[in-house]
Amino acid sequence: MRLQKGNKTDRDTVYLCQVGPHVSCGACCGLYNVAEPSRKQLEAMLNRRTKWFEDVQRSVEGIDEFKKEVETAEPQERPFPRFHHCPYLGMIEDTGRRVGCLLHPFAKGNNGVDFRGMSYYGGMACRTYFCPSVRELKARWLTAIRQSMNHWYQLGLIVTEKNLLASFFTEIEDRLQRPIRNEDFSCGTDAARLLRSLANLKLEWPFRRTKAPIGCHYFFEDGLYQRRQDIFGEKELPISPFEDIFVELDSKLSSADELKSAEEIIESIVARLIDCLTC
Repeated sequence: MRLQKGNKTDRDTVYLCQVGPHVSCGACCGLYNVAEPSRKQLEAMLNRRTKWFEDVQRSVEGIDEFKKEVETAEPQERPFPRFHHCPYLGMIEDTGRRVGCLLHPFAKGNNGVDFRGMSYYGGMACRTYFCPSVRELKARWLTAIRQSMNHWYQLGLIVTEKNLLASFFTEIEDRLQRPIRNEDFSCGTDAARLLRSLANLKLEWPFRRTKAPIGCHYFFEDGLYQRRQDIFGEKELPISPFEDIFVELDSKLSSADELKSAEEIIESIVARLIDCLTC
């Protein structure tokens, strides 16, 4: 399956960092690069940090001390040790609640002062960085993701999966024989629900190889951590139309029966989504 890429212009860039009252993304800040990336555990971690930060003096000393307290209180085991996990991730509380930066000038208690220069990557990176998905995926695909996800946890799981999304949407559009349209997806539709089920595979995939990280992946394009391509090991199994997707789900398929079962899971999502978009 050929991955389709293309350069974007400012006009068709789709903003995905802060989407709505309950939908945002903290993946580039290492949100999922923790030993236990379940929604329950991440929510507890973010809520605790947010509560602690309320009492922090907004000074270099106070913010540095907060970082030390967080890192002392929380396990520092990382699936990707050289992928920074930012201790200043917390919850944005305005008309909703979603993951965000406690150092942002709009964050509660900062009174418009931008403290992001104290973060690991510095203020400029925090203000200007966009993940490879935003730069390289088609705007209509990203719009579908933006419309479909109804919680920050799911958005962050899937939105940085550039290769998986390119393979998936290419398959959908090949079968539809047309590009997907903005009106195909909205949060309450069956199509959106099926797209969320694709995100859920990041946690529920039954063919994940042993010791592969759950939820988190390293999406920076510096070659530091690369996904393994040998999904069949030394087995000679049939070529699969979903092989690219299997790679991105960190799969290890040991038999023809496992390959068939894996294909049935993906095909079920694809086929039902096609039905939704052609009815």
